[in-house]
Amino acid sequence: MNHANVYDVIVIGSGVAGLSAAIEASKHYRRVAVIDKLPKAGGNTLISDGGIVGVGSDLQRDRGIEDSIELLTRDMLKAGEYKNHEPLVRLVASESKRAYEWLKTQGVKFLNRVDIFGGHSVARGLTPVNKKGKDIIDALTMCAREAGVDFYFRQSLRKLHMKARKVVAVDIAKTQSSSVKTLHVKGRVVIATGGFGHDQEMIMKYAPQLQHLMSTNLPSAQGETLRMLDAIGALLIDMDAIQCGPWASPDEKGFGHAPLFGDYIVLPQGIVIDPGTAKRIVNEHGDRKVVSDAMLDLPFALGMADHNMVGESGWDLSILLKKGIVKSFDSLDDLAREYDINPSNLVETIDDYNKSVSQKGLDGFGKQLGHLSTIHTPPFYAMRMVPKIHHTMGGVAINSHAQVLKKNGEHYINLFAAGECTGGVHGASRLGSMAITEGVVMGRIAGGYKPPHTH
Repeated sequence: MNHANVYDVIVIGSGVAGLSAAIEASKHYRRVAVIDKLPKAGGNTLISDGGIVGVGSDLQRDRGIEDSIELLTRDMLKAGEYKNHEPLVRLVASESKRAYEWLKTQGVKFLNRVDIFGGHSVARGLTPVNKKGKDIIDALTMCAREAGVDFYFRQSLRKLHMKARKVVAVDIAKTQSSSVKTLHVKGRVVIATGGFGHDQEMIMKYAPQLQHLMSTNLPSAQGETLRMLDAIGALLIDMDAIQCGPWASPDEKGFGHAPLFGDYIVLPQGIVIDPGTAKRIVNEHGDRKVVSDAMLDLPFALGMADHNMVGESGWDLSILLKKGIVKSFDSLDDLAREYDINPSNLVETIDDYNKSVSQKGLDGFGKQLGHLSTIHTPPFYAMRMVPKIHHTMGGVAINSHAQVLKKNGEHYINLFAAGECTGGVHGASRLGSMAITEGVVMGRIAGGYKPPHTH
């Protein structure tokens, strides 16, 4: 056996979960390898906004925001329609602050702000300084390399060699190549290959009603590893739970820039209307499933905000305005004309909304209006919005040690998984900023980290 091809830990996938696992594993094992079919690290994390949740973070504390592990747990369970595996939910919630603090020790810098997203009871979203998951990937890749982790890029997993409940080796090969390289493993194998949000065959199988939608995912977000795990007897769960991002726009491909306006301004502060009726369609503070479901039957919805809302958000919309994804209007009549909306109906909707805001309390959709502003100051901003396939909540089943479970209820001895390729954490729907939180928490555990309460 060529000792150069023998590793203590092999991680498949180099997104936030895989890199977190590799860095953690390097503290406990001598030889660690990361395999990825792409030419560089990152996966879908690379194209995300990089948001994370940290319950009790310094940024929450500085603003006097009261939060708790129990409150985040309740929010996640509610969004997940209580289909989540509660021990995993509590684990991710309880480790969220440590995940955020760990990222800072790895060199990730965060903006001095805290945002609230639909389904969260309080503001707890924390964002890297450049509003990009690339900030996290670059920092973690550097840390992994400094720790001596070996990277194999443009290499796909072809086979897991099993001996009873243990992985003894993996076959990898360059894409489209028949030349296979076998890497032997003495310790653990971590699967962190992400979801299947760009796999039309699996979308058709598990959620055919979504087949016509665009995806925010990279084309590499396929389900080949899940098929492989299924074939060796691993348990797949919640595969039909596929989340759409309601803050996307049909006027750009993929994830794009639209979430900066849709997720950070429209949904927390503005309104979403049906252009055909000029009426609001949903509680904009609802979780992603609630808002997406309200939009699915429309050609597109229209997200709106005014000058004050954009100014108070602190976000720079220049790239969105330059690309014409977000448009600015001096009057509601101009806005209505652009989107072929009945202007009097639009004014009536805005007037009704403003009246509700001035009265505080809840509106007819159950939206809490007490802290919100009226829509009255031009310019008015608008963006066409559609749901795009964003996150697959289902995947391989794991326990609280990140060990992969078999269909017969046993767990594999040295096969672990973390991140979007796993099921059970989010149930029917994931809350915003929880994917990277989960990836860091479960990735570190898969790599050998033991949370304090499990010691």
